[in-house]
Amino acid sequence: MKRAHGGASDKSVLDFSSNVNPLGPPDGVLRVLAQSGELVFAYPVPDADEFCQAVARHLSVPRECILAGNGATDLIYLITRLLSGGRARVITPAFTEYEDACEAAEIPVNDGDHDVTFLANPTSPAGQLFSAEEILENPGPLIVDESFIDFAGEEFSLASKAASDPRLIVLRSLTKFYAIPGLRLGYIVAPPETVLRLKSLQPPWSVNALAIAAGVAALEDHNYAERTRKLVPELRENLSSSLKSLDLAPMASAVNFILCRVPDAALLCRELLEFGIAARNCDSFTGLEKNRFVRFAVRGHEDNTRLLAALKEIVETCRITR
Repeated sequence: MKRAHGGASDKSVLDFSSNVNPLGPPDGVLRVLAQSGELVFAYPVPDADEFCQAVARHLSVPRECILAGNGATDLIYLITRLLSGGRARVITPAFTEYEDACEAAEIPVNDGDHDVTFLANPTSPAGQLFSAEEILENPGPLIVDESFIDFAGEEFSLASKAASDPRLIVLRSLTKFYAIPGLRLGYIVAPPETVLRLKSLQPPWSVNALAIAAGVAALEDHNYAERTRKLVPELRENLSSSLKSLDLAPMASAVNFILCRVPDAALLCRELLEFGIAARNCDSFTGLEKNRFVRFAVRGHEDNTRLLAALKEIVETCRITR
């Protein structure tokens, strides 16, 4: 990993830098983890077939259009191996791993002539949601990272279209929505011929047995998904309104985090740490002005209240320059 990501290493810190579902993992996932002994004693199925079947049912697409991987980042690097020798464009601001994976595969990244475009929907770190029409206006092949799409709703996804459109590869992650970042689980949706080409580049046993079982349990918990899509927008709008009242500049978001423009991101993050709170300095994201952006995860009401109380104590640092 070349650049820092979210996630506080000190477990005593209240972590607003990592964007996971404030509900925590689904009950079915917790039951899987409680029975982990029998799962870790045997090899997983090499192609994570049970999980891929669950994804296919979840999206109503053919099984042969699904490829599982050890998280979305792992799959980004796998895709760039397939694209080796081409040229890429990244729609920014963006997650840094698109560029880093391209660099590792010796794929030039520029805004001029390109063979493929990487973009996220919703975007990270801004949380902006694009329509399918806006995405498909981009010329040429598209790698669409939908790691946060579950928070917005399946109706905004291009996954079903990707199953039959050779122009598209859609990336999905279970890390954020189902609050299982430690298990590392994601998947690709693409036409069968693209999946076969990617699979030929992937080592066997890329997904562990715990992640496979947890992924199946997570996708089957429809009540958890409904609860999340009701709770997170309420928490997000309340937090956003409070941030505005402190004269920060929160951006509109469709997901479980809020990007704010501030006078001094590094100073703000340091001062919050004095209160035992970690926020995300967004300097590592491609395409953002340095030291001017901080991102806050949307957490539960009690945690959000603690964040806002700390921000009120350091409001002059937080307040955007008028």
